[in-house]
This record gives sequence, C-alpha cells and structure tokens, in this order.
Amino acid sequence: MSPDGSKIVYGWNTTGERRLDVYVMDFPSGQTRRILESNSVPQPLRQDDSRTELQKKEEALYDGGISNFMWSPDGHEILSSYRGRTWTYSPDGSNLKPVFDTNEPVFSPSYSPNGRYLAFLRNGNVFRWDRVERELKQLTYNNKPGTTVDGFMWSPNSKHIAITWSDNTRSGGHVMMDFSKQRAEVVQIGRMWNGDRSVNVQMGFVGVDGGLITFIEGLPRYMWVTGMEWSPDSSYLGVAWIKEDFQEFTLSVASPTRKRKWDAYTEKAPSNYIPDFRNVSWTRSGDLLFTTDIIDGKWANRSVMAVDPFGKNLRPVYAKNHDVVGMLRPKNSDRLFLVTMKRGGTITEITVLEPNGKETEHIVFESGMNTPSQFDDCSPPMVSEDGTKVATLANTFGQPNELYALEPTAKRLTNSQPEEFKKIQWATPQRVSFPGPDGRMIGATLLVPPGTKPGDKRPAVVTNIYANSGKVAWSGYNDNYLVMELGFVVLNVDFRASWGYGGEFNSGYYEKMGLIDADEAVKAKEYLVSLGYVNPDRVGIWGWSYGGFLTCMVMNTKPGVFDTGVAVASVTDWRQYNEWYTRRRIGMVSDKEDIFLKNSPVNSAATMAGNLYLVHGILDDNVLFQDVVQLSQKYIENGRHFDSLFYPRGDHGMWRDDERPHIMSAIHRYLYHKLTRPADAPVLQPVTAP
Repeated sequence: MSPDGSKIVYGWNTTGERRLDVYVMDFPSGQTRRILESNSVPQPLRQDDSRTELQKKEEALYDGGISNFMWSPDGHEILSSYRGRTWTYSPDGSNLKPVFDTNEPVFSPSYSPNGRYLAFLRNGNVFRWDRVERELKQLTYNNKPGTTVDGFMWSPNSKHIAITWSDNTRSGGHVMMDFSKQRAEVVQIGRMWNGDRSVNVQMGFVGVDGGLITFIEGLPRYMWVTGMEWSPDSSYLGVAWIKEDFQEFTLSVASPTRKRKWDAYTEKAPSNYIPDFRNVSWTRSGDLLFTTDIIDGKWANRSVMAVDPFGKNLRPVYAKNHDVVGMLRPKNSDRLFLVTMKRGGTITEITVLEPNGKETEHIVFESGMNTPSQFDDCSPPMVSEDGTKVATLANTFGQPNELYALEPTAKRLTNSQPEEFKKIQWATPQRVSFPGPDGRMIGATLLVPPGTKPGDKRPAVVTNIYANSGKVAWSGYNDNYLVMELGFVVLNVDFRASWGYGGEFNSGYYEKMGLIDADEAVKAKEYLVSLGYVNPDRVGIWGWSYGGFLTCMVMNTKPGVFDTGVAVASVTDWRQYNEWYTRRRIGMVSDKEDIFLKNSPVNSAATMAGNLYLVHGILDDNVLFQDVVQLSQKYIENGRHFDSLFYPRGDHGMWRDDERPHIMSAIHRYLYHKLTRPADAPVLQPVTAP
C-alpha cells in the first residue's frame, strides 16, 4: 500500500502463469490496471555465457516475474529488484530505469524517510545513492574477509543508520554429491553445525555521510536478534534479543549519542525456552511496545506490553486469554493493529486497538486466516501511514489469498483465480479438538468425504504433520484430493510447538521432539477412530522436514499404531542439524548428546513397524541426504523393511516442475495403495521384537 493509502501495487498474471506482471489498484475503489509487463524488463547481458542449456531453460521456466515492491516516501515512485538489477518506475508504469545500469546486484534497497537517499547492501557494506545529486557514496568499510553488514535501518530523521554486522569466519561447511551429471560433481555448501558456536554479531550506528561503524557496547557477540526499531524522534533504537541458550529475553535501548546500551526489560523462560515471537515497536509518545508470552515470570498467551525507554511503567497493552500473532502501528497514527486468535487457535481476526481504548474487529473469513500466516506468526494488514485506510490478504481452505478492503469500506477487491479453479469441489473443513497426552486440548481441522456415515470404514491420514498444520488456511489441493477424489478422512493437527495456544505450548517440545508430539499423534488416531467411520487398521501419517522426522519417530516408537507413514526430507539425527534450530529445542550436543539421541530416529530404528516410505532430495542442503542414508542403514542392520525414493537434483523443497508433481503423486499413490489394500494383505514390516 502506498504511504497515503490511495494505491496498492501487487504482482499478478491473468493467465495463471508463473511470471507475474505489475498491477496498481486505486484504493478503495478497486480499479486496477497493469502498469508493467515483466517481459518488458531487459535481461542482463552476458559477454561469455557459460550457462548450460538446462540452466538457461530453467532460468526462463522458473522466472517468477516482479513480485517485490517498495514505495518511495512521497508515493511517486515504486522500486523493485528483478533480473539482477534494481528498478524504479512511476505508479503508472512510466520512467522505468535501473538505479545502476550494471550487472552487479544490490541487496535490501531502502529509501531514507526524507526521500533523498536510497541505501543498499553491496559486497558486505552499505552504500548510499543521493537521488538529488545523483551521487554514490560508500557508508561502511568492512574489509576483513568473512565480515559483512547483514542489515540496516534508517532513523526517522534520515540522519543515522542502524547496522547489524556479523563475522562468519567460524561458520562451518559440508560437501554434497551431484549424481545427475555424467561425472558426479562435488558441491560445496556453507553449514551451521550444532557445537560450532559460529554466531558472532554486533549492532551499531553510522551517520548519513558514512564512516566507521560505532558498535553498541554491552550487547553480547553471541545472541539471537528478533527485532530492532527506531523511536519516532530518532533518539533511541530498541533492540530485542534472546540470549544464546534461549533462556532469557532482553529489550535493550541504544542511542547514536551513547556508546553503551541499557536494558528496559528482561525476562527468563519459566520452563522450556524463549519462543521467537519477540517483536519491538514504539508508541508515538516514545514508549516501547513489544510482544511476549511471559507475564510476571509465568507463561501466558502472546501479549503486547509497553515500557518507557528506561524500564519504567511496564504495563500490558493487550494481554488476554488468547494469542496475538501480528502487530503494526502506522507511522502517523495511535491506532494499533493486531492479528489475534480470540475464537480459537486455528483461525485469526484483525483487532484494532483505538486510541480511546475501544476495539474494532475485522473478519473476512469466519473460519480462516484473515492475514497471511508465516512460520511463527501472521503478517499484519496493510495500513496507510495515517491509519485510516486498511486492506488485507485473507485466505481459507479452498480459497487462496485474495485482496480485501477493510476501511473505509469493506469489500473484496480481487478475483485472481481462473474459471477452472471455480469448478473444483472442496471439502468442508471442520474445526475440532481432542485431548492430548497431558490432557491439553489439541486444535485440528477435519476433512470428511461427502456422504460419509456412521459405520463406514474409511481410510484416514494425519497429514502434513508439524506445528501449525491444523490452521484453517489455504494449503493447496493435496488434502482436498485425498478427501474428494480418494475418499480419505484427513486430519490436520496443531501439534506441540504451534502458536495460538500460549507460550508454554509453543515451546512445549523442549527436549521432547518426536516424543511428546508422537504421543499427540497417537491421540490424533484415537480421535479419528472415535468418529465411528474410520477404519482403525488403515490410518496413515505423513510429513515433510520436521514432519518427516516426526513420521519416522512415530513409526519407530509407536509400532503398529499407524499402518503407513511417508517421511519426506526427514531429519534423522539432530546432531547433524544447525545450531540455531537445535540449541533452543535441545541444547548443545556437547552437553546433552543423550537427549539428542533419544530425540532422533536413528536411535529407535530397531522397533520400526508398518509401511514406511522414505523420500529425500540428494542435493538437500538443509536436511542433509546423509540423514536418510544413515537411517536406512540402521533399518538394514536391524532387519527392518521399508520403501524409498530419491530425487537426484532435489533440494529440501523439491520444487521443480518435474519434481513437485512427481513427489505428491508418489505420496498419494503410496498412501492409497497401502491404506486401501485388502484386509488380509500384510504390512511391509510387521511388529516384531528387535
């Protein structure tokens, strides 16, 4: 949304093709026009083009078009990065030009609030382009190998820039093998390993005219920064960070005029670990706003708190018996826009805290996500700087994100799907819950084929398992295919570590990954069987990444509970995963190797039972291919039989057009053939003593 709220820019293609063009909509009327065709943006020139024919083909095939946008502060210009360059153009599509007419890319471009400058990252440093004088100036001067500026933020008065800096010289590496070539090639990758302690970060300031970074004293070099924000008057920078062991959160304050930080707020985890949802903002009067799920030293729901920059007058702004999962205060307004979960942990609404203390609520879908969901929270709505114009992207099961106006009028603004999409018959999602192993209610979404009646013996699947899988949200066609085409009952579950249920639940698989949520999977099956139309002998489970790991743990440690499992891109030994993910959830290998092993499928392979399908990409640089190889070896050593499928060029997402349809078809075929086999047909691996 433009700063004044009069226009919205977005990427779209009327034909449904992958390559998006640029559209601008007048708001709130909804009048839309295409202003820039992606194909009109020239490709970079290559004097000696060393790309293979396959690389050329895939670069064209997977060209997603222009989809990232930034408005200039005056709303007279739009900035986008595409085809190796950063471009600016007018809201009507005219005056298209590269900021720099070179093939050297720039990263994280950002207008100064006064509109005069454009700052960006290049080769590990911050540069400033003067839009008036048309001059380029380098602002930081990192030259030590391995050090880089990771990010920056302009002060509201455009006089200073806050810097995040890192030294990556201790970061680890790894090798993979590309077997898709006639002669296999070694692929070198960077890799953070648990135990490397490779984090080395600093934060600081540099003036608008550049110079040496003045680093903030008192901040640890090993910390996890969750957010930073300038005060409206540019006097202070709020820095939200979590201690290296994830047991303590601090909200620090720094100033360009002082060398050392001070702390306005700190909290310790009552148990488990500090979740990531620790955002920071400011009121217009100069108090810090931040999110937390710990109040008075105890676990609570995700809430919004306020405190002055010197740690005084700590008070709740929004602290209730449900989670806040998104927050935004417009630049020139005292209205506070929150994404909340008042009606349950699987759906959201938009709640506006008005300056007079009242609340305004916006709901597009009674059962759905009223802003886009992310890994650990939800995006806030789009709001003009004065807080008077509001729009959102909302979605639900069977309905992808569409654009909706909320204020000053409420209406749907886009209908982006082709006519063929409208002909699809969608299952009706049911919001359900069942008691977990500790009595805590687990939220879920149930999909049942039409015509199902008591006494039926339908196959069922607990699908795409992981935290937050139970949200009523757009998730593509796969679950609907299982229900409407194959006749399966499908259950999506908000397993432990989901948001929407308070901080203790959100961090609740600490040192128990694959253990407490495996128990929850058992309870999920018990719930399905209790419905009276599910065949208890034909229930499957499948997941990707952590979900693949959890599938393996369930099939290993709960033998015979699930007939069939499909595990895609599975972690099988947490000792081989990155420190950022594992340290908060388990700790350090050097301190807790026994817990790492207890939480890893390679240590329980001897008791696996059922039909298990292991699927992995050989070039997965996130969850390494060696994970599935090592688990396979453990199964072989213990006489356990399983099926497997590997993708020679596949990475963690296996996203290519020849991979993703193939893998989803493979998952569906496996589940269908195993879960609809005759009653007397045996499983691949019976339950036997190891």
